[in-house]
Amino acid sequence: MTNRAVIGVACRAGEERWAREFFELFKTPWEFYRRGSSYSAVVSTDVSLTDIRARLLVLYSAKPGSDTAEESTKSENTYLRYKDVIFPIYGKLLIFDTAAPLVRVAGNRSAAAAVTETQHDGMKVLRVGYDRFGEVRFLLSTGQPPSNALIPTLDIHISMLRTWILEAGIPVVEIPPVPAGFESMACLTHDVDFLRIRNQKFNHVLWGFLYRATAGSLLKLLQRRISWGDFLKNLKAAMLLPAVHLGLCKDFWFEDFERFTSLERDLKATYFFIPFKNRPGDKGHRPLSKKRAAFYDVRDERPLLQELASEGHEIGVHGIDAWHDADKGREERCRLAEATGHLEVGVRVHWLCFDAASPRVLEEAGFHYDSTCGYNETVGYRAGTSQVFQPEEAASLLELPLHIQDTALFSPRRLGLDDSAAWKPCEILLNNATTHGGVLTILWHTRSLAPERLWGNLYVRLLKALRTRSVWFATAGNIVDWFRSRRAVSFRSVQLSEGHVHLEMRRDGCANGSNSPALMIRINVPPTTPDAAPDNRGRVIDVPWMGDPVLDVPLAQLGVQDGAHMHGRV
Repeated sequence: MTNRAVIGVACRAGEERWAREFFELFKTPWEFYRRGSSYSAVVSTDVSLTDIRARLLVLYSAKPGSDTAEESTKSENTYLRYKDVIFPIYGKLLIFDTAAPLVRVAGNRSAAAAVTETQHDGMKVLRVGYDRFGEVRFLLSTGQPPSNALIPTLDIHISMLRTWILEAGIPVVEIPPVPAGFESMACLTHDVDFLRIRNQKFNHVLWGFLYRATAGSLLKLLQRRISWGDFLKNLKAAMLLPAVHLGLCKDFWFEDFERFTSLERDLKATYFFIPFKNRPGDKGHRPLSKKRAAFYDVRDERPLLQELASEGHEIGVHGIDAWHDADKGREERCRLAEATGHLEVGVRVHWLCFDAASPRVLEEAGFHYDSTCGYNETVGYRAGTSQVFQPEEAASLLELPLHIQDTALFSPRRLGLDDSAAWKPCEILLNNATTHGGVLTILWHTRSLAPERLWGNLYVRLLKALRTRSVWFATAGNIVDWFRSRRAVSFRSVQLSEGHVHLEMRRDGCANGSNSPALMIRINVPPTTPDAAPDNRGRVIDVPWMGDPVLDVPLAQLGVQDGAHMHGRV
């Protein structure tokens, strides 16, 4: 991008990795700041930066500068309000003394961000009192606490920066996290913890099932948490157990594969199978971790795996030791690859076991992607985003975040919700997907549609809601490949003039698969005035990008008549 105006990014030493990742998620033209270069906007965490040539400077820092309007009051783990959106900040916060806050501390008028005086050269300066890339690192590495799970914090940060650039009169060109022709993506996944109830021989699983199907169901019926119909289904299943074990009746846990196939019809799902039988793992760190082992051998299930694969479904590893031991992870991956014949395998670790070194370990084991980043105890955005991202310690492994898990919603040891209450957080996540794009990853375990769980009603409702929206359904591997293709694209040149938008693009390998939808170029035109009235939100045009190195978009498609807001370059 030499000799062209782009977004200049200045950060402190050690923040470069997180600056790169932030601008992989906010896929807009940028480069690291070079002194003496001109930019349309500069994003900086360095308060000592001088001689800036830009129309907009957004300075993120909790460190006081030379501005006498600042107060050095700092706090941590604070909630902020921007317009009608409330979100958390996990690091230190600098409060500003101003009567017109841009972002305020929730619950009072203290300013967490402010517009300073416009300088003599016309540059608009926004002073934001937290560390942008420190927040990114926390979200993508440590993750949000369950109390903030329903807040897409990182996606909100991206949205705010986009808005501030537009309100400064600067167009924004980006590749949004949605394929051409869609508003979001959905990834349906199923963890195969159990295959057949027939495999359970007088063990804790069988006794637990019998209790929940009889006395437990009766208690829920009396509490009006299940219907008479579900109570009778559970009771009938308990009574039929001897016949199931004798092979006289169908195994109702195994029938879930047919149920899912019927519900999802033309959709494709990802099934994560445990690779070894009777192996609970050698680094259990939770109560009952010795009961984590599977009761099936994946080598004996080749007909099932082949049938699922022939229908277009993906088979992944439900890892046991892969999260902490690369050699054992490689063994688990090879075990499943042997059973399926597919060498490119993704992973989700059983019980969502994970630590800071896991991305590097899984990468060394040769996994194509990981989908362990999620909550056991609730639903939402552990990493603060609906986008696939590259976690710390990884050089090539990508992380597909998990958002909705059935056991988190319904298990009495977790949220313990009924269908009506469980829909509320799911609806929030669905609406956020429409707003921010990205992927909504859903986990419904096999056996969850069968007695005694009978958690199918909410799953049916989720599928119905998704089908009514413009959603691309794809397997985990296909979703990750689409994001990998997006990451491989960069802007060589973006010129906005009165006549057209001229784009020069570069793709470093990794093209979209033949069955994947195209990437999209989105051109955001600034509003005509700086206010945020409903009829003054600017204009947007989405152009499918089919891989052409040069793309020209006439401004007539944008409804721009005079090009007043299209001067300069981004």
